[in-house]
Amino acid sequence: MKYDVVVIGGGVVGLATAYHLAKKGIKGAVFEKGYVGCGSTTRSASRFRVHFWSEENTRFAIESRKRMLSLAKMTKWNPLPITGGYLWVIYDEDVMRAYKTNNDTLWSKLGVAGRLMEREEVKEMYPYLNLEGVIGAFYGPQDGQVHHDFVTYGYCSAAMRNGFEVYEGADVQSIMVSGSSVAGVSVNGKVVEAKKVVVCAGAWSNNILSSAGVQLPMVPERKELCVTEPFKRRIEPLIINTKRNFYVGQSIRGEIMGSVEYPEVRGFVELRNTLKWAARFSRALVEMIPSLRYARMMRMWSGYYEVTPDHSHILGRDPDWPDGLYVGTGFSGHGFMMAPFAGEVLADYVAEDRVHPLMKPYLPTRFKEGR
Repeated sequence: MKYDVVVIGGGVVGLATAYHLAKKGIKGAVFEKGYVGCGSTTRSASRFRVHFWSEENTRFAIESRKRMLSLAKMTKWNPLPITGGYLWVIYDEDVMRAYKTNNDTLWSKLGVAGRLMEREEVKEMYPYLNLEGVIGAFYGPQDGQVHHDFVTYGYCSAAMRNGFEVYEGADVQSIMVSGSSVAGVSVNGKVVEAKKVVVCAGAWSNNILSSAGVQLPMVPERKELCVTEPFKRRIEPLIINTKRNFYVGQSIRGEIMGSVEYPEVRGFVELRNTLKWAARFSRALVEMIPSLRYARMMRMWSGYYEVTPDHSHILGRDPDWPDGLYVGTGFSGHGFMMAPFAGEVLADYVAEDRVHPLMKPYLPTRFKEGR
């Protein structure tokens, strides 16, 4: 087997990259150790937003949102987008000022809609919320959700229609290097030749990159989520409790879905759920929305973030690496929402050696340059 480009990782970032490479006529293949989307992609909350604290991330998210909302036309799979917004519930005056400052100095100037809400307006708009201690909120109407399966399989099928090959159960054990360049990969013990290799393996990226002498400043961090039985639609925005670092929303199917930060577990620990986390989530949920006191938990799951020092993604290559080696990883919990634009600009770089201006802040060289 011989390809121009091999993409390692069949999650949404790898598949989006493969799709855009395929559209350019590149002969390539995606190798996924498990099944398509089995890593962090289908374990995500399937949300997207444009409100970030840095200009770089906000601009990148704006472009990604545009592409997320046009996926039905691009891939022929409708991801069922719902722009119900995000609502950050605020308890502290300093936090309120921070949202006002960012809205005035950044978001509004970039065309990102959002507004501060007084406590009484929050009470009127969202009567199901317990507002004890709440002083107000910030609402972002452009944020929303999609169905992760339709995004993932849309990219997969579109990449294949355009000539890319996708292999499941294909365990890449190592990247082969000849001299100063990549020569291919070892997959299930067999050699696959390739001129270029793109590692989009999420939290597992460093495991693969180490075979080429590369390590990124990135660590896995386990997160847990829960969904309840489905209900008639009642929670339109995603609710973020800024005091408890807790969020909850309603899925397309009506389930109440959410998570809470507790505890921080780093490294490749077992992907399981804990009673302590479930109890903490239940308390936070009922405190925020008392009417859900008797909601039944239907299932829980966990997955990994791949967290970088600046909590931002890593795209492209370092000139000190073997020629032909690229990465698309380190999204720190934002991979699903950033993937549509990340896959596009990464494909441009791999195929044409062209760095999009909005991609420059995310090059891996930023760490050794102290940026």
